[in-house]
Amino acid sequence: MTTVETSSGKGKALVAPAASVLAPVFEDDPAITYVLNALPRQDRIAYLPAYFTALLNAAALNRAVFYEAASWQCTSVVMPPGEDVGNPWTLIPAGLLPMLGKIGFGGCKKMIWEFTNLTGNAKKREMGKGKYYYIFFIGTAVEGRGQGLASKLIGEAKELAAKEELPVWLEATTERSRRLYSKLGFKDLGGIVLGKGNVGADGERKKGGEGVTIWPMIWRPSIKT
Repeated sequence: MTTVETSSGKGKALVAPAASVLAPVFEDDPAITYVLNALPRQDRIAYLPAYFTALLNAAALNRAVFYEAASWQCTSVVMPPGEDVGNPWTLIPAGLLPMLGKIGFGGCKKMIWEFTNLTGNAKKREMGKGKYYYIFFIGTAVEGRGQGLASKLIGEAKELAAKEELPVWLEATTERSRRLYSKLGFKDLGGIVLGKGNVGADGERKKGGEGVTIWPMIWRPSIKT
């Protein structure tokens, strides 16, 4: 079996390579599509590199750990306990204000109030005010798929959290990712529906649509007594 080389680090120097992996991976992601569906598809795809750059800048400024596997064929962005991408003190230096202007009020409402509030409520129900690690994003480039790279990086996040006996939180945005995370020991906390009545399952506008389902999930380390 070929050994998968991985590395990790912090800082804005890692934003560009991570964004270059994630932008194409999330072109058809239902949750991202939902947030950005005010933009025509081609405009949306063209905007994704800038979108991810802004989000990952904010993550980097809030002490995110960037992981990569197989020379950036896969990447993950992990937020440590107590850190928040939405930290108001880093909005301007991260470039989030121009991004919020680009996606408009509707996009801001979906991303900040709807997504954040619903997932935040799920966190409170499951963990109260407890500390946790958060896999903010993870994605594998087409050429790296089928090699277990995402599983490898998730394993590294779990190992990091286990050292502190803390859980790992993430949200699955597709059935495929939900199945993968379940196989890796994450507990499915039940689906949350975004945009019901306004969008289809793919996140595109659809009157009376079923909405986009995301699945908050948590992994807890086995604590020896």
